[in-house]
Amino acid sequence: MARPVWSGTISFGLVAIPVKLFHAVRKKSVSFNQLDERNMARIRYRKVNGETGEEVADEHIVKAYEVSKGSYVVIDPDELEPFMPAATKTIDLEEFVDLDQIDPVYFDTAYHLAPDVNAKPYALLAQAMEASGKVGIGRYVMRNKQYTAAIRAEEGRLVMSSLAYADEVVDPAEIDAIAELADIEVSDKEVLMAESLVASLSADFEPWKYHDEYREQVMTLIEMKRDGQEMVAPTAETEAPKVIDIMAALEASVAAAKASRASHPARKAAAAKWGAKASADADAASDDASTNKPTAKQAARSAAATKRKTAAAGSGSKKKSAAKKSVAKKKSAAKKKVAAKKKSAAKKQAARKTAAKKSA
Repeated sequence: MARPVWSGTISFGLVAIPVKLFHAVRKKSVSFNQLDERNMARIRYRKVNGETGEEVADEHIVKAYEVSKGSYVVIDPDELEPFMPAATKTIDLEEFVDLDQIDPVYFDTAYHLAPDVNAKPYALLAQAMEASGKVGIGRYVMRNKQYTAAIRAEEGRLVMSSLAYADEVVDPAEIDAIAELADIEVSDKEVLMAESLVASLSADFEPWKYHDEYREQVMTLIEMKRDGQEMVAPTAETEAPKVIDIMAALEASVAAAKASRASHPARKAAAAKWGAKASADADAASDDASTNKPTAKQAARSAAATKRKTAAAGSGSKKKSAAKKSVAKKKSAAKKKVAAKKKSAAKKQAARKTAAKKSA
């Protein structure tokens, strides 16, 4: 049974929605203990002085920051207290942005947000955010540390991810191997072949197909040893040959992908039911898709679409031209009115001056 790790409210404007926070991901790994082989007792660690080797009691241990090699600045916990963020128990949303504006490199830990006390405001916010396609960006405090968070709606529920700060993200320009990519040239043929390989391997993302094989094998080994069995270790794979000719490697990869498609059970079943011709037609259609080559129907549809776009563009340009002329006429008429008003005002002022002189 999942337990909440935090509870509070989502707050924006004058709205406050009670929520509970649950981990969305459970990290799994195999952990080992260190034992003394002589009596199988646990190995314990002590805090010792680096110079004398003597064990140090907790009351003599202080916090310090190393400013240079061997030089430290000691910080008292009381000095840090004023900087600790207040535990407000609130996720303060400051703005709503488009999801595609957030680089995935910023996403950190994921959480499920569940309603607390009253579920209706939660459901209302989730549906409104999902309809708008926006992501809420805000701040919250958990365990005396402030985080930035992104909350998105998905199928009527809210999911929150803590975000890395901008100064924590490594600039790719700092990595020489990435900076050198600007000097590498590739031909159009190489790009086309690479695109063909990508197309031949394209599929829908199914996360359950991927799993931690190392952890599973280690757990199998542990269970077998517990039961008194022996496990034969798999043979190590030989090192893959170095790629010399990128084009040859790409062509071989595309050919292998096509062969894999041809041997797929569904393809064999189709050939058995409808005959070799249907299978060949499917292969041809697949090849056209993998090399981005349009079929006759696709070419016709594309030509028709281009014709419609051209006609629409011509019509649009005529409308724009007419609209520009209309705006220009209106601006000209407005300028003439302003000029006429100024001229009339000048005449009236001159008449008043003349009348004043005569009266004097």
